[in-house]
Amino acid sequence: MYGTVRDALEDWYNPSVPSAVVLLMGSSFSLFLFLNSPNFTNPYYVFGVGVMVFTIVFAVVMLISTLLKNW
Repeated sequence: MYGTVRDALEDWYNPSVPSAVVLLMGSSFSLFLFLNSPNFTNPYYVFGVGVMVFTIVFAVVMLISTLLKNW
């Protein structure tokens, strides 16, 4: 059962390198704008910074996994 699910997810997961690069550049620019004027007392600001960090980490992991898969 586990192997069948894993194989189905591998077939479904087909990342695009250009889209990951666009995601990484956009989110890193947004994070840079967020961190220019920090306001850690605002919960919306903290949520925005958390989402940007999560997006950057996800894009980097997607790029690394794609490069290792093609290597």
